[in-house]
Amino acid sequence: MITPAEIAEYGERHVEAWLTAKGYRCHCSRPDHGVSDIEAHSGEENMFVHVVPVLTDHLMPELSTEDRRRVVSRAMILGFDAWLAQLRVSVTGDLLGEIEWVQLNH
Repeated sequence: MITPAEIAEYGERHVEAWLTAKGYRCHCSRPDHGVSDIEAHSGEENMFVHVVPVLTDHLMPELSTEDRRRVVSRAMILGFDAWLAQLRVSVTGDLLGEIEWVQLNH
C-alpha cells in the first residue's frame, strides 16, 4: 500500500512537472507530513505553491486557517503569489485528472 509520504512525494513531482513545463524553476520543501510547498520562479511571475495530494477516491481536505495563513505569509515575505495545488494520485503514483489551482492571495 502507498504511504502518506509517498503520496506527498508523487503529488510534489506532478506539480513540479506541470510548473517546469510552463517554464518555472522549482524548489520544494515539506513543512508537514503529507503536504509539500514549492517555490516556483519564472521570468514574469513567482509562485509559492502549497501542494495537497490525496489518494484516488479520498475526499479533498479543506485548507485549515493556520495553513492558509502560513502559506500566504510565506508568499508575502518572498514577494510571491500564494497558490494551492490539489490533486489526486493513484496507488501507483499516477496523476488522476487535472491539478486544481486556487490562488490564495487575490
